[in-house]
Amino acid sequence: MMEAEERDLLAALRAFDVLLGAGVGLESVLINISRGGYGAISKDMEKIMDGVRAGRRIEDELTKATSRTKSTGYKRLLTTLKTNVTSNTDLISDLRRQADREEEERTDRIMKYIEALEGMPTALLTVGMLGPIVLPLMAVAPYLFAGASGLIDVPGPGVARMATFGGLAFCVFAMGLIGLKAHTRDPGV
Repeated sequence: MMEAEERDLLAALRAFDVLLGAGVGLESVLINISRGGYGAISKDMEKIMDGVRAGRRIEDELTKATSRTKSTGYKRLLTTLKTNVTSNTDLISDLRRQADREEEERTDRIMKYIEALEGMPTALLTVGMLGPIVLPLMAVAPYLFAGASGLIDVPGPGVARMATFGGLAFCVFAMGLIGLKAHTRDPGV
């Protein structure tokens, strides 16, 4: 399952890139991100900035945040930020590389999702179109062949109606299960 931070990580990385590229300082960028719009990342940045306002060092707060998350991409972001604070690295190019990597991973997840759902439209068309055509024909078939030397017993109209409506209910149920398959394989992007 996808961690909460993963959903907004790419947008947050792009925001870091734009703001830092425009000359905004790291602490101001963290404050900007903490104001919202990036889900769990905004909440975490708010905790980091609350710690900084309380007098703790920013690298210590980044280390705490790194230990709190399970998301590897978000851990990578926090580690990159901490490395920049302690070693003064080229943060913008590091974040751009990380954003490109996250974008590739997201594209891979979407492609796997598309491949997993490849046969779904065919299954939906088969069940949704052929079922309502074939089931009434099967219910009417005994009446059509009733005169064929008594090979087929002719059921009452209630039996034919039950078979038709039961089959149609099954078709609707099957289509619901096929649709549920699409929702349970959501890549979360």
